Amino acid sequence: MAVLPKIQGLLDQLAAIKIKLAEVGFKQNQTNTREGLANLTRIYMTDFDPTVFAVDDVVYNGRYPVPVRIYIPDLSQPLPVAAFIHGGGHMCGSITVYDNIVRKLAKTTNHIIVSIDYRLAPEFPYPTGIEDSKVAIRGIFSILNERKVKYRDRKLTIIGDSGGGAVCASIVMDKEFVAVEQITKQVLIYPSLDYTLTSPSMDKFAEGYLLDKAKVAWYFDNYLQNGEDRKSVSPLYGEFYSAMPATMVITAAYDPLQDEGAAYYSNVVNIGVNAELMKVDGVVHAYLMLENLCTEECNKTYQEITKFLNQ
Repeated sequence: MAVLPKIQGLLDQLAAIKIKLAEVGFKQNQTNTREGLANLTRIYMTDFDPTVFAVDDVVYNGRYPVPVRIYIPDLSQPLPVAAFIHGGGHMCGSITVYDNIVRKLAKTTNHIIVSIDYRLAPEFPYPTGIEDSKVAIRGIFSILNERKVKYRDRKLTIIGDSGGGAVCASIVMDKEFVAVEQITKQVLIYPSLDYTLTSPSMDKFAEGYLLDKAKVAWYFDNYLQNGEDRKSVSPLYGEFYSAMPATMVITAAYDPLQDEGAAYYSNVVNIGVNAELMKVDGVVHAYLMLENLCTEECNKTYQEITKFLNQ
């Protein structure tokens, strides 16, 4: 199956814009990168329920207050709890950019979802985003107790897309943290899991499919600023262990990150942990942000996540 016609139309527009920008010496920086990602959801993801109850809070990582937003789809009954770690290549994305996606996720899955606004590179390189996210996860149930929010139990799911998937999978590499915080499931949506850029799909879909290999490399250079060994910090090459959370991996058919998602799924299965792999045809990386162009595929994704979480 080819790229869906509506998405292909957007890709063609972006290719034409790229040529024009190159003519005037366009330079990528954190501001225009953050604006670009924010524009995707603002324009192409408009079908969500603004009435889902949400309340903001902070969790302190040292002196830094990490902002979180708690989405509660039903205040009348105790619900299961998930943490959401947004994508954006470790450089962009925010609670605000992902607000409509997380509202839809909370409503569809009937989970309390706590969205985490971790700090971003290049201002805050690796591992700040991971540490902010871990601190926020540690504080989730204290916040819910403080606000007298009903929840089902202390078990936790973590959900992340793209760079947020990288953060989730990096957190899961910490066995002790997973055990103490009772993280029993993880959902990785078109996750970034290999900082070495060596998977076959990274070259197969290197250009023209929304996320380019050159841009991924630029993200990683901004994130990994201190000479980290890229293989050893890649979740794909981390330790897989029998007490890992049950894992769902979702990949897009036309995504340079597709193969690393599939490889991670295989590693989880090989260790004997329950795992599911969902490959979505006709779509590119970050397709949940393009919902108006691929509504059926997005709805199916939310439905499958709901099934996995409520098993």
